[in-house]
Amino acid sequence: MSSLGRGKPRPPFSGKDVMKKGDSFSGAGALDLARTWSGDVVFAGRNISTGKTIRWQADKSTATASCIKLQILVALMSEVEKGRQSLDQVVTIKASDLVGGSGVLKHLSPGVTMPLRDIATLMIILSDNSATNIVIDLLGLDRINHVISELGLTSTRLVNRVDFEKIGNDPTNFSVSTAHDFLTTLTAIAEGRLISVRASQAIRGIMLRQHYVDLLPRKLPYDPYARDRGMESGLTVAGKTGFVSGFRGDAVIIERPGVTVVMTAFASGDDPSFLPDNAVARFMGDLGEALFNDLTAA
Repeated sequence: MSSLGRGKPRPPFSGKDVMKKGDSFSGAGALDLARTWSGDVVFAGRNISTGKTIRWQADKSTATASCIKLQILVALMSEVEKGRQSLDQVVTIKASDLVGGSGVLKHLSPGVTMPLRDIATLMIILSDNSATNIVIDLLGLDRINHVISELGLTSTRLVNRVDFEKIGNDPTNFSVSTAHDFLTTLTAIAEGRLISVRASQAIRGIMLRQHYVDLLPRKLPYDPYARDRGMESGLTVAGKTGFVSGFRGDAVIIERPGVTVVMTAFASGDDPSFLPDNAVARFMGDLGEALFNDLTAA
């Protein structure tokens, strides 16, 4: 069960107070995988229930691919909390909003309308690029980065909207961050301290509907359809993935009774494919399993 909004009030969120940058504890499985991986990888994980933290190059700047959409959602929720935006406002999808890549809006007819809440949801759970650009254009690139900076995420920056000509073959032309900043964000969401308890719960509620669960949770015993079948799931996953050719990223909050774990990782490798058994995706699955086991070991 989530502890959001329960028990003793927690201090306000600050990007500097969730985890000291030098924190590291034993995590042989995950660390060994990182040391032997043929490509680049950065990661960080924390067992919120115990405080145990494991990091690998977590302060190194990295591309994020679509994981940055979590930070865009955070910026949107901050503006909603301040009364500058409303999730109930109706958005009309224009032909000029539509962009290629991941998502479903590009397959719908221009002129369709939906509330901003649904646009934001599609941006996260299907990584919809068109929905992402609608939110970016609504808030403005500068405002999004200002909110990110206000939250103390000093290594995180949205560089461009989803524009493949500007991004080219370098995903850092879209966004940059660190595993530390993402772990800070995930911890604050899980603890109900990001913006407010209500905002944290709303963000996590959207993340819980994530359709892409084939990276860090790939080898964990998670059934995404358990609730639809009226069954209790022993494990819940709330997350945001990112993928471009040769690169995978993930940021997840994983819960089972009595345990809350947050994990994030960004990895690159020589496999440029988007196949289900992509080598980088499989490595992320191995890393997620090892890191979760390391963090929850007695």
